[in-house]
Amino acid sequence: MPEMNIRLSNSCALLAYTLLVILPLWLALDRLIWVAGANPLDWYLSLGQNYVSQGVIQFTFIQALTSTLATLAIGLPIAWQLGRYKWPFQSLTKAILTMPFVMPSIVAAMGFLHIVGRAGLNIRVDDSTWFTTLIIAHAWFNMALVIRFCEPVISTLDPRLEEQMRLLPAGSSKTGRFRHLWAPLLAPSIAAAACMTFVFSFTSFALVRWITLGDNTLESVMAGIGSSAGIEGYMISRNEIVLGSSMIQFTILLLSLFLMSWLQQKRQSLLPQVSEEVVKQSNPKGWTVIGPALAFALSPLIAVFWASFRIRNTDSSGTHHTWETSGWEFAFSSSNSMTSAWDALYNSLGYATLTLIIALPLGWILAQTILDVEKEKPRFARFLDVLTMLPFAISSVMIGLGVMLGMIRIDAEFFYSFWPTPALAHVMITTPFVVRIMLPALRAIDPEYDECGRTLGISKWRRFFQIKLPLLRGSILVAVIFTLAMSLGEFGASWVVTRNSDWTTLPIMIDSLRSIPYNNSLTAPAACAVSSVLMGTTLVLFTWAEKFRPSRDGGMF
Repeated sequence: MPEMNIRLSNSCALLAYTLLVILPLWLALDRLIWVAGANPLDWYLSLGQNYVSQGVIQFTFIQALTSTLATLAIGLPIAWQLGRYKWPFQSLTKAILTMPFVMPSIVAAMGFLHIVGRAGLNIRVDDSTWFTTLIIAHAWFNMALVIRFCEPVISTLDPRLEEQMRLLPAGSSKTGRFRHLWAPLLAPSIAAAACMTFVFSFTSFALVRWITLGDNTLESVMAGIGSSAGIEGYMISRNEIVLGSSMIQFTILLLSLFLMSWLQQKRQSLLPQVSEEVVKQSNPKGWTVIGPALAFALSPLIAVFWASFRIRNTDSSGTHHTWETSGWEFAFSSSNSMTSAWDALYNSLGYATLTLIIALPLGWILAQTILDVEKEKPRFARFLDVLTMLPFAISSVMIGLGVMLGMIRIDAEFFYSFWPTPALAHVMITTPFVVRIMLPALRAIDPEYDECGRTLGISKWRRFFQIKLPLLRGSILVAVIFTLAMSLGEFGASWVVTRNSDWTTLPIMIDSLRSIPYNNSLTAPAACAVSSVLMGTTLVLFTWAEKFRPSRDGGMF
């Protein structure tokens, strides 16, 4: 009977995941194909034939590959220093260096606009900075992935392995030890980090939207034309562009995620591990790496908060700047054309709470399902593992289009009147993150704990609450906090779903404020003020999560 109940709950979780994630996307795809026609070759060719999408394929691949290389170049030295050496305030240092990944991308975009721009103006006044700034911004956003994947391996490897390597001719030099020990050891982790960096750079939207002007990616093109897609007889070419872009994205990203999943299983989990106190030594020279890295991680955030008080004034004597709080006052007061930051904050918190209520139990059950299936059907378990990462392969903009077109397909009036609609997109995006957090934690639980509980006659529910739940407490809290942070900062899907409604969130309000013509001197400081609120909320959540994250946890988080 217990096994039957477990299988029933697993089946219900898979059914719920299918309804929440796959059904809206299927309905949207069906609608687009109905309008554009079922010819994938035409979808692909339309990308090069339409002036809106010319060159997007090349630019998307080039910027994603360049961003991946730049991220590895920046992240690997940092991961090495954090893994091999002791640092004052080590937990705080690691938290600062890995915090960019959970920071909303729209906040990062605002920060880099003010760092690179002249006197806080938009960097688009100088198109020579576009590509370089985008690559640096992607490296800033994704360097935490390299640290998360590589640092745990470096910090817990038994140092006796390197001592033994020194005794061999091939390991007598640093180059030899790197080639024959560290390179093979770190290769799976580096490759997994590179795959995830490529995925997030490939689907980047907010950074591309605000840092570049003439260059678009597949993601930004879909977002720009998505509002006119799915309408019978209207701009059919745009439907083809959306289908072609999503087809390319899905294929490339699914391959990347499958490779990442395979690499994670190949990681060196059986190597002898010891405590970090045994591995790490002092290294004063390492500050030449850690010091600039800390400045790099903090500079966009400081720039955002700084710019929220910097007001541009123009008069007969020219342009000058003053320090005031009028940008904050403008942001938190409503007008006929703009909602207040209070309303946006309430909406964001409401969507985040609703997302958590659905995504946490769903992701947990899916992770348990994968673990249960692994014991008997490992290939099917890998298929389920990749299936749960499906939203990663679809991109947030396509998820937003799926929710919008899918809901409209069911009931157009219901879509425009149903307040929780944006939360559906957030659930689709955050559930895979919950799975990725909970699955390693569930795998790490020794089955002997449960067997001992059964031997003592402890009931199933008491074993869950007294044994399993305490062992998972840290991972559950990390999943809770990460889900809240991801929902609060989600931009791509929300931009598609909410921009034509009253369901404004903090990221959407930042984008709207910054989109107002620059003749209003308060809009840019107001956008930075709202960014500061979102940034502060995310920092509090992330700092809290770091207290519960296992020190040897290697992965995206």
